[in-house]
Amino acid sequence: MPDCDIVIAGGGHNGLACGAFLTLHGLKVVVVERNSWIGGGAVTKEITLPGFKHDLFGSSHIWCQANPDYVNTLRPELEKYGLKYLWAEEEITGHPMAEGPGIMLYKSLDRTCDSIAEYSKTDARRYREIVEEFVEIKDGFVKNFFSPPLPPSLQWMAMEKSEEGLRRLRDYNLSTRAFVEENFENIHVQAFIHGWAMGPHIKPDQEGMGATFYIMVPAVHYFGQAIPEGGSMQLPEACRRLIEDQGGRVITNATVERFIIADGECKGLCTEEGTEIHGRRGVVTALDPQQTFLRLIDSRHLDDGFLRMVRNFRFGDIGIFRVHYAINESPQFRHGAWMSRSPYHRIFGPIKDVLRHFAEVEAGELPSEPFIHSLCWSVRDPTRAPAGKHCLTVDTFPPCELSRNRRWEDEKEGFARTLLRKLREHTTNMDDDNILAYAIHTPEDLWANNRSFYKGSPTGGERILAQLGYFRPFPGYSQYRSPIRKLYMTGPSCHPGGGISAMGTITANVILEDLGLKEREDV
Repeated sequence: MPDCDIVIAGGGHNGLACGAFLTLHGLKVVVVERNSWIGGGAVTKEITLPGFKHDLFGSSHIWCQANPDYVNTLRPELEKYGLKYLWAEEEITGHPMAEGPGIMLYKSLDRTCDSIAEYSKTDARRYREIVEEFVEIKDGFVKNFFSPPLPPSLQWMAMEKSEEGLRRLRDYNLSTRAFVEENFENIHVQAFIHGWAMGPHIKPDQEGMGATFYIMVPAVHYFGQAIPEGGSMQLPEACRRLIEDQGGRVITNATVERFIIADGECKGLCTEEGTEIHGRRGVVTALDPQQTFLRLIDSRHLDDGFLRMVRNFRFGDIGIFRVHYAINESPQFRHGAWMSRSPYHRIFGPIKDVLRHFAEVEAGELPSEPFIHSLCWSVRDPTRAPAGKHCLTVDTFPPCELSRNRRWEDEKEGFARTLLRKLREHTTNMDDDNILAYAIHTPEDLWANNRSFYKGSPTGGERILAQLGYFRPFPGYSQYRSPIRKLYMTGPSCHPGGGISAMGTITANVILEDLGLKEREDV
């Protein structure tokens, strides 16, 4: 195997975005992936019937549209290699409710506030205030989200000097539940807000997560929401085409057996087949920290204190349970055609129902009345299904592991019916005749597809204060450099965490700075 400038372990979208960005700066890149496919959390497959293209994991491309290096540099190049985004022009996400007309999140702030005002004019005004406050922090959010994280004391020092800043800091330290209950009065508006705030697998009473709403919903109004035509996998596939067109390689069916360490420096990697690939200028791991440092590197190269941090890294205990359907008609919601036009719906009950959901998850039980997400992207992208047909995914957050030694294989059909029952409460046409075929993915299936989805948790690491920002993945190692020279880290276990953000560009920038190919920023 010929050497390259940079070799990357892991062909998820972040590893590939890192490789593509480095390629654009003149470096020869090789990416090594154990699966026969690439994409990591951005994978599209025909798993129900031929012609029905289902996004198995991540599908909504929001955060990458806020990534300036992706938007300004990488995305225009990827569009030359087949990536085409389909943008939400009007309806972004529908929120069917048991009472009233439901709420629609539009690209337009005015239309969204009008929808909220159907339940509470006071809540609509507060929603507008918070979204407009996002303008004040937008540039800082983008800079902080897509750069090596700064010490937390800098934010505190900047904000503690004013009464307004102190109030904002106090809000940031609330739980999502406390934030929602303090700021919104109507239980249906609370359900709409709360569902968004917990999107990154955040528990409702987890303190220090109050900042989530300042980012999760307002960002959609400013940066928009898009999906790639043909499926989420078109992003990693375009990265592969770019890398290979410029002389690099993306190798699949190649499991990394170990990283090659000599003289305190990472020289490359070796696959299970015995192939050694050397990176002349650096090596990147896009795998999770425990795979990287406990399985693929001999412990003699790492000190005990660092290994202790790796062992203590928490992936979380909340998984994803998904049912993918091939259907005749897209779901038609009881609230009317305006609700049915949205391809994406969040169906959440009042906060007390969400608390019960998470209490059951905490006990290792399947939620009896789960909140659900319903995704029918073929409404916006007809190429994902045969003419006149549709793809649908319904999912929720279950425990990663079931109590009482129960097996997912024995429980999955019954729980799939529970999710379908919840969807049927809000739709008119999701009867058995509308369903052509289905496929179920349990947390066990997620882990089998991707070793970095530890026990079916898809976030790359639990989003707790001890593992966010300057502490992600470990204190002292948040700058994408590992304790071994020339071994860099990328992926959802690093800042800013999970989601389709193309954060591999951050690691790429660090490498370019270290190589003297880009000026180091003075933050």
